[in-house]
Amino acid sequence: MKRRGFTLIELMVAGMMAVIVLGGITTSLSQLGSAKSVSRQRLEAFSRCDAALKDLRKEVISTLRRGDLFETRVLITDGTGRFQGDNISKDELLVFNGNVRANKEIDFNGEGLEYETQFRIENNDVSSALWKRRDAILDDNPVGGGIVTPIADGVISLELEAYDGFSWYPDWDSDELGIPHALRITVKSTGMEYYGELYAPIVTLRTVVPIDRVMMPDDLQVATEEEETGEDEDGLGGEDGESSGDGEDGGEGGGGDTGAGGGASGDNRKPSGPDGTNNGGSDGGKKPVIITDPDGNQHEIPSGN
Repeated sequence: MKRRGFTLIELMVAGMMAVIVLGGITTSLSQLGSAKSVSRQRLEAFSRCDAALKDLRKEVISTLRRGDLFETRVLITDGTGRFQGDNISKDELLVFNGNVRANKEIDFNGEGLEYETQFRIENNDVSSALWKRRDAILDDNPVGGGIVTPIADGVISLELEAYDGFSWYPDWDSDELGIPHALRITVKSTGMEYYGELYAPIVTLRTVVPIDRVMMPDDLQVATEEEETGEDEDGLGGEDGESSGDGEDGGEGGGGDTGAGGGASGDNRKPSGPDGTNNGGSDGGKKPVIITDPDGNQHEIPSGN
């Protein structure tokens, strides 16, 4: 009986087919891993960019609006830099704003609710990061002091533009130009994981933050001139002698048609009640001062003598 095996040509064809199949599988797995890495880096870049943009928007929208220029500041400084051979924007922002959240525990640290807030991009070991400086006191040195903290790593570009109602400007100083109508903020970030990594994905996000240019109202707790006087325009006494009383030095208080309180002798004593004591609240007819706080609640404050 004669045996029949594989010829050399068949073995070579089978080997080539196996190599092609294994090569295709290897290439597919490699591309899948590369796509997964790029997706992870792109997601990381988006997260960094979104965190930076949200923090910038929150600080800009709470800009203080005061009549005193010492307590009002929006300063944009135009700057440029380079990243992997390309020109990028590295602007700086300084605003005086309010915030209900303190940097540290607010007990006994003397920290208020108004801050000097400054943003700047600084290089680090991987690429660069967005840093924020917060100073809890509006002082004569608005570009120094306070606490500096990193906001988001991988932020490589910060572009700021101010809108005056007609055009956008790359730099702005509210001490000379007033408060702008809005700020346009553009942030670029990268998902690179180590220094020198090439072709890392870059994400760009942009937002426009409107600024309310109307000054905040005056303190509603300050009483007006009429409330401070609190005088009754209808008269100081009662009607038709109701405020009559015995005056020791000036005689008896007369009733009748005068309508003024009798018994007001030379010692200017207050009218007395039937038992000889002063009537409560009859302090010349002054009304209590009623003020309204910012929440709409009314408070009654007794007026002084």
